[in-house]
Parts: sequence; structure tokens; C-alpha cells
Amino acid sequence: MENEITLLTKEQVENLDILKKYGKEAEETDFYKSQRGLGIAGKGFYWTKTPDSDNSYDVFYVGSGGDVNYDYADDSSYGVRPVIPLSQIYQSKEGFNISKSNGIEVIEYGEYPQTVVDEKIEKKLENLYQNGKLKETKKRYTSMLKRKKEKYQEYKYQNNKYIRVKEANIYNAYEFVNGRKAIKGETYWLKVEPIEWLMDKNAKIAIAKNALTTMPFSYRGNNNYEKSNIKVFLEKYFINEIDPSKSMDMEKIDNLIDLMFDVYVPKKKAKQKVR
Repeated sequence: MENEITLLTKEQVENLDILKKYGKEAEETDFYKSQRGLGIAGKGFYWTKTPDSDNSYDVFYVGSGGDVNYDYADDSSYGVRPVIPLSQIYQSKEGFNISKSNGIEVIEYGEYPQTVVDEKIEKKLENLYQNGKLKETKKRYTSMLKRKKEKYQEYKYQNNKYIRVKEANIYNAYEFVNGRKAIKGETYWLKVEPIEWLMDKNAKIAIAKNALTTMPFSYRGNNNYEKSNIKVFLEKYFINEIDPSKSMDMEKIDNLIDLMFDVYVPKKKAKQKVR
């Protein structure tokens, strides 16, 4: 926990003073919504790293009202709310913007696709894209919503960066942040924006303010965090992709990870209990 990106534990969710003050719930981003994220009234659901000791398939999650419950580890509608050491932020070369929210210090660090653009900008971006005139950057963002990884190419237009989400996997009837209706199967353009983190100086960690994306904890229903797909996502993809200073060859990283981790080969799943 001290030296790596990870998730909150159930104990931290229930006992950290910063979350008692700010609230346990996490706000949704539009990218989270486009990746089948489950939410109510703008608040998302997110995984903890704590397994249910009574069942080897269950993991605790935090609901939209801050309630803590558990569900099967292979559920694809719960979000990722990362936690990183404050030391990692301080050691980076970024310039930081710090503000306050609910009396808690919030720091900007890294960037990630978050908000759907308005229809006027979307029309312009789509036209440029279809005519091959939109400039690609060296960044791509990885989705592990499904067993087969999906990559979202980053594009630059007028000093802003965007991704194109084709056939958005909307969980249910939604509105995006700007009031646009979220329709399953539609194509949307999302802006890449700074990630906001709640600064917990006592615990020496930074907690993502939002549920940033969604994915199963483990495709095979394994509730051991050390062997989970979500751990691979955070440590091998997310932490590298949020850094705007890195221009990494993610294709090579992909190939290396698939050799190191047997995470995409389906295996016969043990019979789960009926609820």
C-alpha cells in the first residue's frame, strides 16, 4: 500500500477520517458511465480490495450512498477508484493545482478521459476523424471491461485532448454531466482532463475523487486482490497512462503483460451459489 497504486480496503472506507468528513461515495465520470458503470444520482459504485471471507467469489464494494456491501468479483458494473501514495505525486515533475472540496484538500495529478463534449464540438471532432485530419498523440487508454482489452486512441485538437468511444456500453438510462442523454450503442467523444485526488496527509495517500472507469474485479470470479485483473490494470496500464509526460510504446507493454500474466485465457469456473 505504501509504495504502489491500489484500491481502498473495506476498513479504510469505514474508518478513514477523510472519508468520514468528505463522504464514502464517489462521483461518476462520463467515461465511467460509458463503460457500463452503475450509479444513482451522479454517484458511482466502486470496488474495494477486501474479499468476503465467507465466499471465495465475493468482494466488498461501496454503493452510491456510501453503503458497503459485497457482490461477485466478476461483476462488470462496478468502478475503479484508485489510491496512490502522496509521495508518488510529490516526486513527479507536474505542477499541481490544489483546491478544497467539503473542507478536504484536492490535488490534480495525472489525466484521464472523463467528460463527454457537447454536440457542437463532437460534430467537429467526428468530421475531422472521418476525414483522417485529427492528430493522434502517442497515448492510448486501456479498458478492461471485457476479457479482450480495448484501446482508446488519444487525439489532440486545439490544445485539448480527446478519445472516441464507439458503441458506448451504457448500463441504464443516464444523462452525462452536460445534460446530454446517454444512449447505449452510440458513439461519443470524451475530453481528457486532470484527475482530482483527495489528499489524506495522515494516511499519506491520495484517493481518487471519482469512479474513473469500470471493470470486473476478476474475470474468473477470484476475490484475491493479488491475483486479480484489477490489480494488473492499475499497476501495468492505468498508472502509466495517466502520466502526460510518458510517451510509452503500449503495444510492447501489452505483449509483455500477456506473457507475464495469465489473465485473458478463460478457465472453467467453479459453480457459484444461487442468490
